Amino acid sequence: MKRVLLMISALAVSAFGYNYNGTWINKSTSKYNDPVVLKISGTTISPYIKRGDAQVKLKAKDATNTGNGLYEAWGFGAKNLVLYIKPINSSKIKVYEKKIDTDRHIVISRSFIFAKRASELKTIKQRYVGNWKSTDAFSAISKLTVRYVDGSLYVRAWKNTPRGQKALGLVKAKYYGNALHMTWYKGNLVVNATIKGLNYNSHINRYRTLQLNVKAKNINTGLTNRQIINFTKSKIHIERPIYREDRPIRKHLKIGPVDVNLLINSY
Repeated sequence: MKRVLLMISALAVSAFGYNYNGTWINKSTSKYNDPVVLKISGTTISPYIKRGDAQVKLKAKDATNTGNGLYEAWGFGAKNLVLYIKPINSSKIKVYEKKIDTDRHIVISRSFIFAKRASELKTIKQRYVGNWKSTDAFSAISKLTVRYVDGSLYVRAWKNTPRGQKALGLVKAKYYGNALHMTWYKGNLVVNATIKGLNYNSHINRYRTLQLNVKAKNINTGLTNRQIINFTKSKIHIERPIYREDRPIRKHLKIGPVDVNLLINSY
């Protein structure tokens, strides 16, 4: 049975060496058994290879520092795979791939561009940014604003009540599973929600629609309300921007049940 050999060789670009720390995402077209993710911390390397629609993680190992880079080998599956890594700039690397048979004949040779996950996540997160209004005038949540600040997304929501719209407040959202996840605490009300983006517009890197899946629970009565609400971009300016780049100040914001200091910008 054939073995998989994965060898990583990194070229230093200065006296201090290139900083490979981080998660690197394959930005090129990849095929079966091609590398799609490289996670590097110090000299510890954990690669992921493509298997259909899934990713297979190879065991994290402490690589050997050869003086001008890193080297390590993995045994896996029934393919031979050799990778070489060359830095392009602080956020991109070029990965040269060679697939080799058991007789050590090169059968495939090509290259990929990998980018650090931070830049990838920023692009994805910015798709949610904007002022949003519910398509249903009688939905539990009437309006949303989503802002991107210092690598994180913050969501402000308004709920419909018999006395009009009331603010739920500002919370920091977590991004995972291709969705935003957040929780509001308002008096006796606990509101858990996820936001998924729909109808992506690649020209402006924005979603045309957001879908909010919300669960609100009254902790005193135990009553629960669930709704799925669609939002479209609002042309009405809901609130002043959460930041202004030319006048940074520090404000004290209440995010969920915990008070935190967050550097933002304001009027």
